[in-house]
Amino acid sequence: MRAFVFLIALFAAGPLHALSCLATDIATSFQRFAAAPERYVVVHGTFHFDEGALPKPPQHNPNLTTPNTPIPARFLGKSLSMDGFQNRFATDLVLNVKCLGPWCAAMTSGRDTIAFLRAEDGVYSLSINPCGGVAFADPTPAMIAQVTACMRGQDCDGKQALR
Repeated sequence: MRAFVFLIALFAAGPLHALSCLATDIATSFQRFAAAPERYVVVHGTFHFDEGALPKPPQHNPNLTTPNTPIPARFLGKSLSMDGFQNRFATDLVLNVKCLGPWCAAMTSGRDTIAFLRAEDGVYSLSINPCGGVAFADPTPAMIAQVTACMRGQDCDGKQALR
């Protein structure tokens, strides 16, 4: 009984905070960005940036959603076409990183990644938040096959990645 009372007191002492994000896969992300009014380019390669510039959760108010922190970055890799990731693609871009309360988006410089870059007037950007769905680190061959199938207008419901 004491343990039960202790647990109630512990939980009553302050609010419980949890980040609730919908699970996403690369096919769902492809469909979302393909339907967006903005233009996106699917890329596979590495992003290079100063990891020290990534934002930290706000200490004075852990429930605060911060504005995007812009970080200059460079992408080196390939863009997606109907034939897969065949076209060399390198660009400077802005990495926009958001914190939602005590959770901040994270990314690793130099890590193999598939991402959905927004293209606007010849300027590229990647906006990431703690919920994900915009950049997929260490993509598997199944993920690469899935996003290529989506690009071709083939099966794009996520089931192919499970086969």
